[in-house]
Amino acid sequence: MAYMEMFVGPVLTSNKDAYSAYAQKMGALTLQAGALSVAACRGDEAPQGMLRTLASMVQLEPGETLVARIVRWKSKEARDQGWAGMMKSPAMQSEPVRMPFDRSRVCHGGFEELGGK
Repeated sequence: MAYMEMFVGPVLTSNKDAYSAYAQKMGALTLQAGALSVAACRGDEAPQGMLRTLASMVQLEPGETLVARIVRWKSKEARDQGWAGMMKSPAMQSEPVRMPFDRSRVCHGGFEELGGK
């Protein structure tokens, strides 16, 4: 069964280009590692005032934009193998990917896909 991985975090709105470059590089590396698809997204709507929102989970501040990355793998095992291989890859070792966001405020989760294509 397919396995989905989701990351959500804040990026300074002024770092839009840096995040796009990061997302493209990580997307290519993730696909090379065996992911079926990768979608990097930049929020245009981050509701406030509800009990729980993505914006509140990452403590979104003024001047920041919510970003998300959704990766689809064949299975959880494929994800585990893909990430392990990617972390050892020459591309990750020789030129570490600079993350244009505060990792301490990123939310991450893995999900078994129930349906869809």
